[in-house]
Amino acid sequence: MPPTLATLVQNSALRLSVLAGHDRLDSAVRWAHASELADPTPYMDGGELILFTGLKLDAADPETMHTYVEKLVSKGVVGLGFAAGVNYEGVPQALVDACRGAHLPLLEVPRRTPFIAISKAVSADIAAEQYRAVTAGFDAQREMTRAALSREGPSALLARLASQVDGWAALYDASGSVVATAPAWAVRRAARFVGDAERLRDRPTPASAVVSEADSGDDRVELQSIGSGRRAKAVLAVGTAAPLGTAERYAVNSAIALLTLTMERSRALQEAEQRLGAAVLKMLLVGEGEHARAVAGQLYGGLLDAPMRVIVAEPASAAAARFAQESIAAAHTSQMLGSAAAPSVPAASAARASSQMPSGYLARAGEPCGLSDLAATTGPSATASTTADTARSAVPKPTGKPPGRPTAKPSATKAGTDPRAGTGTKAGTGARAGTGQAGGAGSAVQGSAAVGRDGAAAPAVSSASAPTGTSVTSGVVVGAGGGGPQAEASDSGRLSRIVWPLEELADAVETAAARNGEAVLVVPDGARLVVLASDGGAAAAACAEFAATASAAQPGQRTGGGGDEGLAIGVSAPVGLSAAAVAFKQADQALSVARRRGVALVEHEDVAAGSVLPLLADDAVRAFADGLLRALREHDANGRGDLVASLRAWLSRHGQWDAAAAELGVHRHTLRYRMRRVEEILGRSLDDPDVRMELWLALKATG
Repeated sequence: MPPTLATLVQNSALRLSVLAGHDRLDSAVRWAHASELADPTPYMDGGELILFTGLKLDAADPETMHTYVEKLVSKGVVGLGFAAGVNYEGVPQALVDACRGAHLPLLEVPRRTPFIAISKAVSADIAAEQYRAVTAGFDAQREMTRAALSREGPSALLARLASQVDGWAALYDASGSVVATAPAWAVRRAARFVGDAERLRDRPTPASAVVSEADSGDDRVELQSIGSGRRAKAVLAVGTAAPLGTAERYAVNSAIALLTLTMERSRALQEAEQRLGAAVLKMLLVGEGEHARAVAGQLYGGLLDAPMRVIVAEPASAAAARFAQESIAAAHTSQMLGSAAAPSVPAASAARASSQMPSGYLARAGEPCGLSDLAATTGPSATASTTADTARSAVPKPTGKPPGRPTAKPSATKAGTDPRAGTGTKAGTGARAGTGQAGGAGSAVQGSAAVGRDGAAAPAVSSASAPTGTSVTSGVVVGAGGGGPQAEASDSGRLSRIVWPLEELADAVETAAARNGEAVLVVPDGARLVVLASDGGAAAAACAEFAATASAAQPGQRTGGGGDEGLAIGVSAPVGLSAAAVAFKQADQALSVARRRGVALVEHEDVAAGSVLPLLADDAVRAFADGLLRALREHDANGRGDLVASLRAWLSRHGQWDAAAAELGVHRHTLRYRMRRVEEILGRSLDDPDVRMELWLALKATG
């Protein structure tokens, strides 16, 4: 406790007497100050004991004293000390009456007690109180450190903290769930502040807030974010009956530091876990399911033992995907080499890599794992076995590449630990795990298509590997806004903007899995995100809900013209462990269809439900079609007939001469002649169904 007027009165060396305000002696004294000013309030900030002799005031005048005392009370002065026997033989009655009327404590200071003695006593008491607070803080820190290292971990730490602050404490994980409370009776009280904890969790760290509820016993509840990254890994709530004192503040700060150390894992552990997740996924893609299960152990729970889906997400813009892929690869190459990128890295990418990589997804993404290339080269068992040996060699080692995002974690978390340990925390989009399977959401979001033009790869080819200069249809903007990085002119700003939706999606999937007690494997592969989730589980549903929410929030938007914020997401059909490679290809194909259809998410089962014609909206296909029909168009341009229109009519009528001729308004013999000319010019027979199919698709592709 800080010094009070009562402690000064009880100090026998000062010999102070109380003349007024006996019921206010418990007021804390922040300082003692001597002043003879008629109005010292401009130089006060509250909590002072004013000492004066009445040198410049008429202390015997009731009106003067009433005005003087009222000014002191309005400024927060806690007491008044008057020196008797200096300018007045005793304390004037007018001063006594004014202090009684204002309920301001008045102390009589005998002539033999100098004002400096009172100031020294107050200063000594304040210093002693501060020393006690610091000592208590260190003692609390030692106790809570021992508690944090005990078997109970954060639960024991919260118990020590609640004891130190004489209140209650609760810890909320990244999903907003209460994972530990102390004392036990505080569980229901902590549940009332889940919403406040979720709002604080979505703010950049460090963040704090003071909240209370009318029915919470008038508790003062202080919330503190836990974690050192862009987003909080947890939230600490401390409830007390009064504002925290110095000692209590030391205890809370120590608890925050210890919980942060508990939540934040070492770089070596992050690196090992990321490489483990990538190695497990690589083994699955080459058909080594049993080896993958053996390497994973119990880390992923029953994820590898039940039907699962593969989800692949990457920027909807091919140009943005290539930009991000090159930038991430160059940045990691630069980090490994020290300062400059490898000679094979393009100059533009090396320049982007020269600056420190942004936080969030980029800081955890790791270098591209080459999962797409690995799945594409999977062949016979011998080849698969050889590739699997390479994949097994990637089992985590204590040293190696810079740490990345190891994002697979069993959802059943222990109290106080990050449910997605080392994987990042809940996204700012507010996406939550829904009910039902992801399959139902795929078709639901297709209706809100937003088609744009921004380069393209061949069908079923990842945009990251699309040739430079090609075009691809962009999807709706997924995850844009909601606190994301602001647009910047610099490459680093663009890179952050491109990968922001990937961060949001990863957080949404992991949070849903943690909240529903299921395991999920999330592996960042450069500028794309690969997710292995249980079929019908919360993680897959959260992915579909994420895409649907973004599509509904921004219907009809396009990412054409260089827009970078969109995501395209492909979801495979449910498969078993042995068919993981097939599921990956399905997800990649669905992703390509999502890009071409201009929607956020497509499931593999829904691909056949659409039309093949949107897949023809590709520069490579149009170039092929133009080349195939060029000779016919040149023939028509010379005024020697209308072969293209005749071919279109004949094919649309399934080769029926009379019907096609009637549509063209010519005799059937004329049409027969034109079709023979088509065969002569193209050097192909229209009796071949493959030729007819190619010609029809070429006509559709070119309009």
